[in-house]
Amino acid sequence: MAEKTEKPKKTGKQTIITIGGCILAQIIFMFLDGTGWEPRVRDTDLINRILNAKLFTEYFHFYSYPFFNFATFLCLISVFLCVFADIWSLVFKKNK
Repeated sequence: MAEKTEKPKKTGKQTIITIGGCILAQIIFMFLDGTGWEPRVRDTDLINRILNAKLFTEYFHFYSYPFFNFATFLCLISVFLCVFADIWSLVFKKNK
């Protein structure tokens, strides 16, 4: 019988999708920042503490609207996790 050949897995596909989504979000944030079209975030104590944290007001301050800074931070974390998962799977893949 003929042996079945396995197709190689595309490990970078999810990473490319994540990077593309983050770039699209950054383009939208650039257009919306300072125009008055920013989304309204309810003023709860937890959200205000997160958005007004020193990390987003002093160190990670790309946009004037703090929610965009927080969303950018989450995008970067997701990209780092996808890249780390791809590297991890390449290093420790099982050879058959």
